[in-house]
Amino acid sequence: MKYSKLFSLLIACIFFNQSFAQINAGTIVRSKQVPGKDSIVFYETDIATRQKSYMNLLVGSWTITTMKKQSMAEADHLIGVVLTLNKDSSFTGQASCNKIWGKFSIKGTSIKFNDLASTKLTCNKNEEENWLLQLLQETVSNYTVTKPTLLLRDGSSNIVFQASRKIEQ
Repeated sequence: MKYSKLFSLLIACIFFNQSFAQINAGTIVRSKQVPGKDSIVFYETDIATRQKSYMNLLVGSWTITTMKKQSMAEADHLIGVVLTLNKDSSFTGQASCNKIWGKFSIKGTSIKFNDLASTKLTCNKNEEENWLLQLLQETVSNYTVTKPTLLLRDGSSNIVFQASRKIEQ
């Protein structure tokens, strides 16, 4: 089914001799007529895709409100945990006791946190912070973002963290 739509669109582009046409979001089809030595006309076609970047929606401070250590486990409610995503693909944040920082990369709706580090102050929430860092670096692989809510998900689309946009004062 998917290929028949693509083929139909390619034929339509060739038939109507358009220089480009849009297939879904971010897919561009360009066809160019190449004259042959006889009455046969050839068409060269390039197909390119571009993934939409949601960086502008991600950038800013997010208050992480819940954390799920496992998909079937009850969510832990977090207090005072903030993650700030920057345009240069770095992040900073405040866990319950310690400051955290590192880098992240996005491609479409995939996200990967790398080079995580934190200060090492001791408090009664150290286990929670260790889980936070471990889940960010090893489990989170996708995200869903709307203006007020950020959901960080694992590879099976289970919600690992839920965050809301921090209101700047």
